[in-house]
Amino acid sequence: MPSSNVEPPKEAAAILRMAFAFVTSQVLYVATELGVADHLAHGALSAQDLASKVGAHAGALARLLQALVAFGIVKRESEGRFGLTPTGEFLRSDVAGSLRSTVRFIVGPWAWRAFEQLGHSVRTGEPAFDHVWGMSNFEYWARNPGVSKIHDEAMTGLTATETARVLAAYDFSQFRTIVDIGGGNGAFLAALLSQQLKATGILGELPHVVSLAPGVLQQAGVADRCELVGCDFFETVPSGGDAYILKHIIHNWDDERARAVLKNCHRSMGASAQLLIIDPVLPQQTIPDGAIGYLMDMTMLAVTPGGRERTQDEFQKLLGSAGFELTRVIPTGGTTDIIEARRC
Repeated sequence: MPSSNVEPPKEAAAILRMAFAFVTSQVLYVATELGVADHLAHGALSAQDLASKVGAHAGALARLLQALVAFGIVKRESEGRFGLTPTGEFLRSDVAGSLRSTVRFIVGPWAWRAFEQLGHSVRTGEPAFDHVWGMSNFEYWARNPGVSKIHDEAMTGLTATETARVLAAYDFSQFRTIVDIGGGNGAFLAALLSQQLKATGILGELPHVVSLAPGVLQQAGVADRCELVGCDFFETVPSGGDAYILKHIIHNWDDERARAVLKNCHRSMGASAQLLIIDPVLPQQTIPDGAIGYLMDMTMLAVTPGGRERTQDEFQKLLGSAGFELTRVIPTGGTTDIIEARRC
C-alpha cells in the first residue's frame, strides 16, 4: 500500500482542482454579492470590521477571506486585516472593466441551477435552462428586471475588457457608417465611435433595450453621431451601413436562427459592405490551452436556446448558407476573435 504521506500524482491533483472548481465559483459569487471588494477599496479591514459592514458572520467571513487570499483576490496585511490585490480590484463595482456583475451573472442561481442539469442537455441536446426554469434564458431576463440589470452590467464589463483588443486588432477607419446589431446599451459602439471620429453609427436593438443607450452614448460624447433603431434582428436590421457588427450574437443561437439573422444582414447590406462577427472561434483541433472556449461552449449548451461556439470551418459553412464568404479570421489575443465576411 502506498504511504498516506505521498502526495497524489499531478494528474490526480488536476482532477481534484477541476472537481472543486464549483467551490471557487461560489466563493467568488458570495464575495461579489456581499460587495467585499467595494468595502476594501479604500483600505484594509479586519474580518470583524468587514463583517459588520456587509452583514456577515465574522468567523465565517474570515474563512471566506482566507480562500480569497489563496485565489489571489485579497491579501493579508498587518494586524489581521485584509486588503485587495490588483486582481481583486476587478471585483469592485466602480472601476473600469469591473467584472463584479459578470461574476454575479455567470454564477447566479439562474445559471447555477441550469448547470445542475447539464446532464439533461448532454442527453437530449436541449437547454438545461429551459428544463429547470420552464422558459428560455431571454424570457427569464425579460421577466426579471433585476437579473436583466445584472446581465446588462455583466455584458458591459465583458465589453470593456474586450473592446481595446478588438479596436487594436482591426482597422475600422475604412468605414463611414457602422451598424451594431444587437449592441445592447451601445457601450461597444460608443467606444468605437470615440476612436473613429469621422464615422457615424447605427445601433439596432430591441426597443426596450435601445432605450438604455442615450445615456451611454452621451457620456462618451458620440450621441450626435449615432442613430438608434428599435428592431428585432430576426425580422429586420437597419440598412445603410458600410460595416455590420454582430458582437456576441451568433453564438447565442443554433444554425437555423443564426442563419436568419445573417440573411437579414445580407438583405440590408450594400454590395461592398463588410460583416464582422465578434465571437470566440474554437480551434479546429481541441487543445488544452483553449479550455475557456470549451467552457463557454458548455455554457451555450446549458443556458441558451441552441447556442454554441464554432470553429472557423463551422463559421464558413454557416456564412455560406446565408450568402456570405468568410474572408479571414483575426485573433484579438483575448477570448474573442473577429470573423470578417462579405456578400457573395
